[in-house]
Amino acid sequence: MSVGHETLEAFLARAKALRKSLKAEQVPTVGKTALRSEAKALGGEWHKDLAPKLKHSLTQETLEKYGAQFTRLIKLSGPNNRVASYLAALELVIKPFNDDLLIPSQQGALGGQGSSSFDAFFAGLSNADESDYLAEALACAKNGHLRAAVVLGWSAAIDRIQRVLEHGGLDKFNNMAQQMAAATNGRYKRFKKIDSVNSIAELQEVFDRPLLWVIEGMGMIDTNEHTRLGSCFDMRCHGAHPGNAPITLYNLMSFFSDLDQIIFMNPKFKLPSPAV
Repeated sequence: MSVGHETLEAFLARAKALRKSLKAEQVPTVGKTALRSEAKALGGEWHKDLAPKLKHSLTQETLEKYGAQFTRLIKLSGPNNRVASYLAALELVIKPFNDDLLIPSQQGALGGQGSSSFDAFFAGLSNADESDYLAEALACAKNGHLRAAVVLGWSAAIDRIQRVLEHGGLDKFNNMAQQMAAATNGRYKRFKKIDSVNSIAELQEVFDRPLLWVIEGMGMIDTNEHTRLGSCFDMRCHGAHPGNAPITLYNLMSFFSDLDQIIFMNPKFKLPSPAV
C-alpha cells in the first residue's frame, strides 16, 4: 500500500480550506454542520486511509503527532466547540505537513508507486546471480513489509558470502578461522574457535557474526566494511525479533545500499558465470 503525492496535496488543501472557513466565522463556537462534518471527515480519513499506509514510512513519533490532532478534530466535531480549538489542532497538522509528508513523498520516500527514487533504487539491486532471497526481499520492500525485507535481504547477502566461500574452497576459510583462534594479541585475540566446515551445509551452521570476522581475516572486507555489515546484521535482528525500534524506508535504503556496495557489487564476492 502507498499514498500518492497528489493524495497528500489534496488532503492538505482540504485542511487549509477548513482553516480558512473557520477563521471567517463570526461566532466563538462552531455550529455549522458542514464545518463539523469536514473536521470529522478529515480525522476519519487520516486514521482509516492515510495512517495505515504511512506506518512503515514515518516514525512512531510522527504518526502519534498527527494521530493526536486528527483524533482531536473528531472529538471537536461535536456541537458547539470553540473555533479556537479547531484552529489549534489544524495548525499543528498544517504547519509541519510539507516537511513531514509532501517533500518525502516527492523524494519517493513514502512508498509511492511509479517512477520514484525508491523504486529506481530497488530496481537497480536486481541481480541474476542472487538466490530467491533478494527477489523476495525486494517484493516485501515494495509492498511495505519493511521488517521482512530486512530479514530476507540479509539472508541474500549471507547466501552470496557462503556460495563464494564454497567456490573458493572451504579449506581457506578453515585455515583462517584456525589462525584467528590461535591469536593471542591484536585484533583477533578474542576470536573464539569454530569447528571446521567441509560442506555448504556445515558452513550454514556458522553464526553470522563469526562469519563476518573470518571474511575480514581473509581480506574480503576491511574493518570499516565489517562495522557497516555488523550494523546491517543488527537491523536484521531488529526486524526478526519483537521490539520498538522502527524500520523506515530511509533505514531500508541505507541497509540495502551497504549490502549492494560491500557484498553484491564487490568483485571479491563475484560468482563465476554459470556454464552454458
